[in-house]
Amino acid sequence: MAPMVVALILVPPPSLSLHPSQRVSLGDNVTLCCHLPQPAAWVRLYRYKNTTYIEQKDKEERMAEFSLAGIKPQDAVRYQCQYQGLEPPGTSK
Repeated sequence: MAPMVVALILVPPPSLSLHPSQRVSLGDNVTLCCHLPQPAAWVRLYRYKNTTYIEQKDKEERMAEFSLAGIKPQDAVRYQCQYQGLEPPGTSK
């Protein structure tokens, strides 16, 4: 019997940025941009360490934008994005 070969493919994680990036006040509208290392079948935005996603965008190329309108105090938390491409999924930090 031939030995089994397992290949691990490391995919760079996506990154997340906030626009506008400075002086966000209560009531403002902001956009979270998930920058992807490769085209994705879907991209999801999560509150950090929450298993339920807030929103999903399908068939994104290099960036997915998620809009948050009328920022409230409970929105001032950490977020992360996750994507599924042709390769294994990656998660932002």
